[in-house]
Amino acid sequence: MAQDKNLIIGAMTGYNFEQVKPWVRSINKCGFKGDKVMIVFEAMQDTIDKLIEEDFKVIICGEKEGNAYTYMSNLTVHLERFFHIYLYLSEHWREYKYVVTTDVKDLVFQLDPISFLEQNLGEKKLIVGAESILYRDEPWGNQNLLETYGKFFHDRFKDNPIYNVGAIGGTSEYIKDICMNIFMNGVNRKIAVCDQSVFNVMIHTQPYKDTTLFCAQADGWACHAGTTADPKMVEKFRPYLLEGEPVFSVEDQKVYTENGNLFTIVHQYDRVPEWKKAFEAQSD
Repeated sequence: MAQDKNLIIGAMTGYNFEQVKPWVRSINKCGFKGDKVMIVFEAMQDTIDKLIEEDFKVIICGEKEGNAYTYMSNLTVHLERFFHIYLYLSEHWREYKYVVTTDVKDLVFQLDPISFLEQNLGEKKLIVGAESILYRDEPWGNQNLLETYGKFFHDRFKDNPIYNVGAIGGTSEYIKDICMNIFMNGVNRKIAVCDQSVFNVMIHTQPYKDTTLFCAQADGWACHAGTTADPKMVEKFRPYLLEGEPVFSVEDQKVYTENGNLFTIVHQYDRVPEWKKAFEAQSD
């Protein structure tokens, strides 16, 4: 089958429609033309109905109980989502050229991500976005890496910059397989939330190291505000940031790179009150 379509896919559990509306509506407004899929673990029926009204294909993993779906699992959604994304793509990857998978509660698209891939991916297979800080300088990430892999491998990866697992794009087969590998390498770890560390170890080793386009925030793929714009954290992180900070435009209520280009993706916007207010308003 010809790969003549593209896909944006996400996963959610326990959210209502208002919580994911900025993500949903930003996809519909950014110019993206392709399939939109939401994997749902737990949700009320009215949330599912509204997603369908927004032209999303909804894949329900849970069991229906009255007017809600519930899901039992020993895994966190952070990790288990990658298994279900893999399941979907294992059946459908040949239909798509590019696939983008992101977090859904704290992320919006300002531009069509497929346009960025078409213009920048070249011969690479995956695209990832930097948090603009090294592992050793970001306490949560550094501890997460240590607890996931132990001291031996922590010592070998702590000097790498962190790339955020919450916004990944690329060719459909590579997205399919990296989702499988994140899940396979994340289960049975000592800690439940380890998808970020597993992902970073993978992309900093072969074969992913040579097939991945590593984007600084200045490149405009994704702003990860948790390290570069969160007013509660940025003063602490500023001496360690590897590049300039994002810029919020009061005039058009959008987020720009340090060199004045519009970010394609804004992640963790809810950590900045002014941004949260703006993007929620834009989703109405």
